[in-house]
Amino acid sequence: MIDLDEDDLRQMCTESSFDRGERYFEEGRVRIKEATTTRVKAVVSGTNDYQVEIELDEEFSGECDCPYDWDGLCKHIVATFLAVIRDDVEIEPLMNKSSCELEDTEQLLKRADADALRSFLLSEMEQRADLRNRFKAVFGKKGEGRSLNDYKAEAESLYDDVEDHGYVPYGEDIDFSSLSDLAELYIQKGDFLEAAKIYQALSEVIAEKMDEVDDSDGNYGGEFTDSLEAFTDCIFKAGLDANGRRPYIKYLFYKYRRGDPDYFQSDYREALDKLCREESDRRYWNELLEPHMPGEVPSDKDWWHHHGAIELITMKLDLHLKLGEMDDFYGLIERYYRTSDALCLRYARQLLADGAKAKALDVAEEGVAIFEDHLTKELRDFLSGIYKDSDPKKYRDTLQSLFLQSGDWQYYGPLKKASKAEEWQERLRKILDHFSQKRSAGWHGSSMLIDIYIKEKMYDQALKEILATRSLSTLSLYQRDLSFLYPEQYFNAYRDLIIPFAEMGMGRKHYQEVVSYLKRMKSIEGYEGAVSEIVGRLRIDQRKKPAFIDEMKEL
Repeated sequence: MIDLDEDDLRQMCTESSFDRGERYFEEGRVRIKEATTTRVKAVVSGTNDYQVEIELDEEFSGECDCPYDWDGLCKHIVATFLAVIRDDVEIEPLMNKSSCELEDTEQLLKRADADALRSFLLSEMEQRADLRNRFKAVFGKKGEGRSLNDYKAEAESLYDDVEDHGYVPYGEDIDFSSLSDLAELYIQKGDFLEAAKIYQALSEVIAEKMDEVDDSDGNYGGEFTDSLEAFTDCIFKAGLDANGRRPYIKYLFYKYRRGDPDYFQSDYREALDKLCREESDRRYWNELLEPHMPGEVPSDKDWWHHHGAIELITMKLDLHLKLGEMDDFYGLIERYYRTSDALCLRYARQLLADGAKAKALDVAEEGVAIFEDHLTKELRDFLSGIYKDSDPKKYRDTLQSLFLQSGDWQYYGPLKKASKAEEWQERLRKILDHFSQKRSAGWHGSSMLIDIYIKEKMYDQALKEILATRSLSTLSLYQRDLSFLYPEQYFNAYRDLIIPFAEMGMGRKHYQEVVSYLKRMKSIEGYEGAVSEIVGRLRIDQRKKPAFIDEMKEL
């Protein structure tokens, strides 16, 4: 029926999704609602009833309203494709019916009286604004569309159907396709500015309504980004000259400056970058930016204004680079690099790229000295690259600082490799002291200590640290590394903890966790019998918990 076969389908999903989708199909969970030769809509029963739509034209694809967010197609889409591939008896008649209905409609159109058809269309369009708008998009002339406010009013009306006391609750995802499909019609006829107007209206309304929606899953943020990207694409494709692009550049810059809401600023910045591709555009953007440049950068204690000022400086620096204005770039960054670790790092990197290595080194070292430690990781990373060949001692000191600061293992191996044996022992002592102090202060230093002990084959110390945590999860995490060396200590630690842990919770998930720890205990060589005794005791103590007894059948 279609060119897609099951081997192709397997390439479009994970093996797990295919297996589950096949099981859903075989269990009769797929109910076809509509089918044509290019599209099939279905309901697939799972945890809930999920709406599935698959495309059967040149590029096979599918959409489902389930929460699946992993690689490839979900099991519900797979099940629907299998219904088509295996020529389920439900589908063929529907496809034939759809084809026949289309042929019947074409015949009716051929026979229809022109005046009667015109009257019918006028009547339908009078009652259906969406049909009227689509008709205008297809048959109207360029520039004969509607106003921005008209499109905004239509976008706002979409919220009315889902708002509850002026608020859109989580899970109520508005379908904006009536407007995006309309914009697509204008794009198809080459009226890119009208399409841009529609996407501008959509992006503005979504932004204005953000305080009225629960956007926990980022749906509306994604819709905003898509709308603004489509707006920018349309302006670019309209083929405007430099003067024609100016109002749109000004509009995007105004939206960026207004920052309402502020978390969309990066979208407006990306749109400006995308639209300003020619030198004239960038110079105009630079003109717009100039009056807003800060004098003095506020202290980072006033984070909001500090961040805003750094963003404007960064934008100006980017424009200087794109315009080839290197003297202006260096003049600006020299003035401000001490106000921000990001600007300091950028200055050092540009100096290095331009061959001024000594100056780059001075700037980065100054940054490490003046900024708080938690802001200096990237500066230290930069310095380690310079020190590696020029100053081995500073290279090792910097790697050690980076490891202590971040706990990132990418620095540990190179540090040990670059240190001679005697020096390494001294550095290791300082590292262990550092994470011991962190542990004492309530930080997660314990896990770092254990990992270091194991890396250094200091197994006695690792075991002591693990036992001190009195944690089943910690025992489990390091069992592969240590239980074969210390079977008795490991088993005894499990034994002391497992029964109190079993008694402290309820529910099948908790019982499954208890059983998983018992299985780990059972895997310690020589203690299978002792585990059986513990299991027997638990069966007696937990006999009034049938779900627990059921889970323990695996043992």
